[in-house]
Amino acid sequence: MNYLINDMEPLAPFRFFEEISAIPRPPLGEQRIADYLEEFAKARGLACYRDAAHNVLIRKPAAAGRENEPTVLLQAHTDMVAEKRPDVAHDFETDGLTLVREGDRLFADGTTLGADDGFGVAVMLAVLDDGTLSHPALECLFTAAEEIGLVGASRFDYSCLKARYMLNLDSAEEDAVIVGCCGGLRSELTVPVRFAQANAMGITLTVGGLCGGHSGEDIHRGRLNANVLMGELLTALRAHTPFRIASLTGGDKSNAIPRDCTVTLVPDSMAVAELFLAEVEGLARAKITAAEDAGLFICTDTAPVSAMLSYADTDKLMAVLSLPNGILHMRREAPVMPEASRNLASCRTLADKVVFVLSSRSAKESRLAESRAEQDALAAALAGSVKYFGIYPGWESAMDAKLVRAWQEAYRTVTGRETVPTLIHAGLETGLITNAVEGLEAIAVGCNIHDLHTPHEMMELDSFARIYRTVLLFLQNLH
Repeated sequence: MNYLINDMEPLAPFRFFEEISAIPRPPLGEQRIADYLEEFAKARGLACYRDAAHNVLIRKPAAAGRENEPTVLLQAHTDMVAEKRPDVAHDFETDGLTLVREGDRLFADGTTLGADDGFGVAVMLAVLDDGTLSHPALECLFTAAEEIGLVGASRFDYSCLKARYMLNLDSAEEDAVIVGCCGGLRSELTVPVRFAQANAMGITLTVGGLCGGHSGEDIHRGRLNANVLMGELLTALRAHTPFRIASLTGGDKSNAIPRDCTVTLVPDSMAVAELFLAEVEGLARAKITAAEDAGLFICTDTAPVSAMLSYADTDKLMAVLSLPNGILHMRREAPVMPEASRNLASCRTLADKVVFVLSSRSAKESRLAESRAEQDALAAALAGSVKYFGIYPGWESAMDAKLVRAWQEAYRTVTGRETVPTLIHAGLETGLITNAVEGLEAIAVGCNIHDLHTPHEMMELDSFARIYRTVLLFLQNLH
């Protein structure tokens, strides 16, 4: 293939990143990347195991003289969040990414970049490919469907692992060595509704152009949730005139802060509604913080409506849109950070129901239980139902653990800078894997990646190179 990046050293991880970027790999669509990994291992004579979920484990023997050291597990996930701009024609099931470089910054053309976690996959491939490195025996685990609730990792048979140490490569901040993450659960809240035939003129209102982002990494940055913002605007409209909803659609991925939402409604007074909506953009912009992108747009239009909900069913949808969202609790002890959060990720109107998808995060099981109880109660009050999926545990290790110190020393040697032990509000497969493998010690690291889970996702190439060099030195000096 024709490579875009030819001037970075070492070149190998960049080459592998470009190769996997050409392979479609949405969640639950990892067959082709798993095929690639199997062929990679076969060509190099490396032991390889692939399971039914398309998780792939590749083993590399220890370098000479290091055969008696504990085995190290390197781990990353092969799938990526499949998000694109509305004007971009891209099929994540069949199309590879079109990479765009601007100096030290790497993007994809109108889509997510997949550096989360293509970065980690590329690092592992480069380590496996290089026969000159000094390292203990390696187990490289490439997991599938991480972005929809750690699905692949939850289905892997960990009894086959021998590793005592684990390096997860799924962080997005170079200067942090992660020692703990949140647990989480995702939910699908279904509200049954009935549509009545109508012959009316309605209004379609669209909120779009928001920054969005990762529902864990970015939940504290003050970014607006399009579904929640729509609920606030509709609540304000209802103070002027009653209305009935005809359709509601917003967001897409369960782990992304939604960037857009559209509702079609029939107001009791079209004149009053139009007067209100003439001022609605000002109301929305008043909620934007300095952290929010300035791309917000509000579109209104009239539209014929042939079916709409009752006032009572409209109230049900408004109740879900009003469910507390974002940061629910902050930690009282250091480090100060979100302790529990919830993201109203998407809503879809179907023939006889409206389906809402939410994700809840916390390092404390009690906080997740609170979120679950609140959703159960709401579903019961609305004569609806809720089912939970993508449930995974949190994880936390000591700030001064052996692996932390070894990584800090390697990073200091490579960069001349310090890296800080950090807890994150996002979820990592590290929690699930350390829970499954008794005695496994772990840390998580990564390079600088910005605006994850959005079409603005960007990776810093110099940071990628520094972290790859740090991985090599970490493995060389870990005894």
